[in-house]
Amino acid sequence: MSSSALPAGDEFDIFAEDEATATGEFQPCAFSDDEEDEHGDACACPLCQHGDGGTGEAHHVLERMRALDEELSGRVSDQTIFKLQADLYREHVQEPLKRQGVEVPEVTASDCKSHFNKHYINPKRMMASEIKFVNTIQSHVRKQKILSRNTVTGETRINDAAVRQWLQLSRHKMDLVKFYRGQLSKTQSTAKTIKPYSFT
Repeated sequence: MSSSALPAGDEFDIFAEDEATATGEFQPCAFSDDEEDEHGDACACPLCQHGDGGTGEAHHVLERMRALDEELSGRVSDQTIFKLQADLYREHVQEPLKRQGVEVPEVTASDCKSHFNKHYINPKRMMASEIKFVNTIQSHVRKQKILSRNTVTGETRINDAAVRQWLQLSRHKMDLVKFYRGQLSKTQSTAKTIKPYSFT
């Protein structure tokens, strides 16, 4: 799998408009409202802020949350994974610390979704997202570019360049699927036992 699978330049410009039919001005837009800029130093995510730098029980819980994400991605829904992670954090970090009188931030399934989608790279989830994205572009090319009909004569034409683009996208998607089902599905489980957080 390589980026060379996708052609560069005008050859792959699936959004190029015919000058005679272009109206208005095209501006970049997001594919969904969920997209945001990369997180940085000002990130308010509790899992980013309170991962304890790689030592102690809180770190083991965070590692277990990561392991859950990698083990279950592609097998159960993301919503189920994020709920399990939030439950794990509550049971092994939040509740034990509260019993000891220590203030601890709450981590919800929504926090887990944000953290594990945007602040942590899960190769399986990323590859699944890439496959869906290529599929969306392919669908756009098929619906908008391949076939056109003259509104007066009724004559139907096939755009050969768009057909080539669709086939290139299809090959690229199949390469991604092959990698997803092959190498990525062979990842080993990193599950570890965890103990409730405590100051001992």
